Amino acid sequence: MNEIDILMKRGLALPKPQYEQAVLPPDITELSSEDLAIMFTTLTGWADYFASQLVQAQLREREAQRALDLAENKLLITKMGVASKGSTVSLAKAQIATDPEILKLGDIYEERYAYRKILEMMVSNQERDITLVSREITRRTNESRMGRRDTFIT
Repeated sequence: MNEIDILMKRGLALPKPQYEQAVLPPDITELSSEDLAIMFTTLTGWADYFASQLVQAQLREREAQRALDLAENKLLITKMGVASKGSTVSLAKAQIATDPEILKLGDIYEERYAYRKILEMMVSNQERDITLVSREITRRTNESRMGRRDTFIT
């Protein structure tokens, strides 16, 4: 079982938000505090989702590039033939790239790369969520202070 399988088994969920994407109005200052908080929550939810999709796309792209490189190296060995073995640096590189030990090490590297990318996404998502909570706390604190000032003014 690789690192990705372990994460998925622990319940790593990358769900699509259950609400529509937000569209910013031409003048954001016209939004009430509540509507602004809803807007920010919606934007954060979609940013989390898009970040997860981006990581998955990067991993699929990398996997496809690796498969392409392997196929090209195998074909190079086949096309060059036995008589030419060792005659070019490219052939030597292709032979090395298709060696079972190199392939095994490449698989391990790819698993670790994928694990890191998923963790980067999770950290980024968490930081955005923390920012959202912090901004809401600040907003409420500022409204509370404004309320107290109003009482002293009257």
